[in-house]
Amino acid sequence: MTVLAVVLLITLLIVLISWGRLPPFVAFIAVALISALWFGMPLDRIAKSLERGVGDMLGGLAAIICLGAMFGRTIADSGAARSIANALIGVVGARFILIALALTGLIVGIPLFYAVGFVVLVPLVFSVGTRTKIPAVVLAIPLLCGLSVAHGFLPPHPSPVAIVKVFGADLGLTLIYGAVVAGVTVMIAGPLLAMTLKRMGPPTAVDQGMGQSAPEAPLPGAFNSCSTALLPVALIAAATAFAYVPVSSPLFEADHRLHRTTRRRADVVADLRDDQSRGSHVE
Repeated sequence: MTVLAVVLLITLLIVLISWGRLPPFVAFIAVALISALWFGMPLDRIAKSLERGVGDMLGGLAAIICLGAMFGRTIADSGAARSIANALIGVVGARFILIALALTGLIVGIPLFYAVGFVVLVPLVFSVGTRTKIPAVVLAIPLLCGLSVAHGFLPPHPSPVAIVKVFGADLGLTLIYGAVVAGVTVMIAGPLLAMTLKRMGPPTAVDQGMGQSAPEAPLPGAFNSCSTALLPVALIAAATAFAYVPVSSPLFEADHRLHRTTRRRADVVADLRDDQSRGSHVE
């Protein structure tokens, strides 16, 4: 009965978000309240339980999500996404442009939320389509596939970070496993699917008006753009790497010296207090 109730509540959550168009946070709160009433939780404990549950979950996620959102805003406002796409297309050439767009979506999708990344990258699809005469749908599939996979598989996005919190997993290892799965998924559901659909249907004309745009401001360099987008990944990887550094490593020598000095000072203070207490007892 409990399993059936959980399945029904999850179904209700999906229906509220997809069909009812409720914001996910509101839908979560509503389903949480219904769950508490369904399982017989006393009314005076529902608010405290909800507050504690939300606080425990968001406490470990807030810093990571906010940092990722900050980098994402930088990518979105500076034109770094277009700079990354231009650099990758220049490296692989027009022949492998679908792979370049898939990698662009994956890299840009690391710091950007999906909705923001969609708005930022869709004009790039029409711009590239106008230059290469490739149908916009064929270009959009690998680009948005990379964006979607990054949002679902890779930290610092909320879903993988929340799973790390729930299961007590290592964030860095989750990033490594997610990157492996994401790479395979992007290649299959991105360029491979796009080429398959292109062979199955007739080519569609690219809307020339969508590809034309006003003169743009100078874009940031490719190195600065890629380094900014990948900085959250580098920070997570560095934190994981430090966890595997031996304690006897020179990296921790200064910390050991500080710890020993602090412990000696604490011992001296404790001895002084003992001497004072003995003196007071003698008096």
